[in-house]
Amino acid sequence: MSQIALAQFLHRHTQYKTLFLSLTAFFTSFASYGDEEVSFYGQRGVSTAEEGESVESATAPKTQYYRRVIAPPIVENAKENNVTDTIPEEVHVGHLQSIIVKNDDPIVLSRNERLLAKKAEHYIQRNFHKETGLWNSVQGYSHTTMWDVASGIAATLALEALGMKETEQVHYELEKTLATLSSFPLYKGSLPNREYSTKTGLPSGRLSDSKSNGNGWSALDIGRLLIWLKILEQQHPELSPSVKEIVTRWDLSRAVHNGTLFGAKLYKNREYYRQEGRNGYLQYAAEGFKMYGYELPFPDLEDYLETIEIQGIDIQIDSRNVPFLTSDPYVLASIEYQSDPSWSQLVPFYELHKQKWEQTGIITAYAEDAMSKNPWFAYNNIYYYGKPWTSVSPSGKTIENPQVLSNKVGFGFSVLFDDEFSDLLYQEVLGSSLKFRSIPAGKYSNGGINSSLNINTNSLILVGLWYKSKGRTPILN
Repeated sequence: MSQIALAQFLHRHTQYKTLFLSLTAFFTSFASYGDEEVSFYGQRGVSTAEEGESVESATAPKTQYYRRVIAPPIVENAKENNVTDTIPEEVHVGHLQSIIVKNDDPIVLSRNERLLAKKAEHYIQRNFHKETGLWNSVQGYSHTTMWDVASGIAATLALEALGMKETEQVHYELEKTLATLSSFPLYKGSLPNREYSTKTGLPSGRLSDSKSNGNGWSALDIGRLLIWLKILEQQHPELSPSVKEIVTRWDLSRAVHNGTLFGAKLYKNREYYRQEGRNGYLQYAAEGFKMYGYELPFPDLEDYLETIEIQGIDIQIDSRNVPFLTSDPYVLASIEYQSDPSWSQLVPFYELHKQKWEQTGIITAYAEDAMSKNPWFAYNNIYYYGKPWTSVSPSGKTIENPQVLSNKVGFGFSVLFDDEFSDLLYQEVLGSSLKFRSIPAGKYSNGGINSSLNINTNSLILVGLWYKSKGRTPILN
């Protein structure tokens, strides 16, 4: 049975779908942490210093580099996946009480909020390479992805908006970033490779020294970068010509096919070109392409969306494989450009975390994050293959003692909502950061700190403060 036929059959017969998902999760659990290569299609990379190493002295740790899995695994002799998607007209979320808070006037940040900003600034400054204008994705690891470049641009603009960096310096640094983006080697001359050296600006990772200049591109990563290039144009119109030069040089049309996003992966001398992105991540990244004139109607997405109930709250899940479902895309979209209510699940996701705290007393914020221990990166899912609150490695293996509180998403929730739970999230982020010069990733289920220092955590802290300071309004006007 083909992948498309199987998906249609499962869509019609929900009882078999439940069994199929359960069996898939069972067999996936046997996957090795290290067996990430064949399971990936269009993910970004995140790494961290090894557990036990000083987080402030890490220079060249034995890092692992894992990527977001949001597309079908590569199978030898498999047919290309031409499945496409569409946004549902309505997302039913049940009876929810939480409301996204807005203010009419700018908000003066507190002393502790400024303290968090200084800690995040420390990461950005320490991990910036002035020769290339790129930032390390993880402290001590001189590589980056387009997703992480977006985080670096975001953090730099936030520091300027918060009065922590002079406009002239911001212009100088981001001009260097744009120069690198407009000149570095592209994968097969079309789009950015997934990974680049922050020291040289050259492709890194697998096949980086080959004629292909790497092993493919991630449409999700590029989409996020496009969002922040548009915001950069808003904040610094004088840099708009440089941005236009970049988007003209890159063949963005290669990442858009059949009304949805496609990624490329070169594996064992064969290039795989497949649909990339699942519910949430897909719509978030697609917005970047839309900002530069591309249409993405997702013609078949509704066929793969299913409504399930967790703790009495309805959420939409994606019935296709590797359906990672974290809070990240909803928090990012709400802060960066105000997400479309037709697909955003920000409120039900926040309500789920809030109810979990009310019922158990445990404060959580589930998100994707780098880790300070094996497997070094985790997808902490709201729902994954039939199970709520499930943390897995990029290969799908369940993680023991997972991270349950993400500082970046916890802080994002705290600036988007204003109630007792949002304040508790803020206090957790503040408390877990006290002993660090930068903001660590979060907290594990046993209460230990996830001491991974990475750009995405520290960037979202700064952008969240920027969002709050401008009256809790999205960054993109």
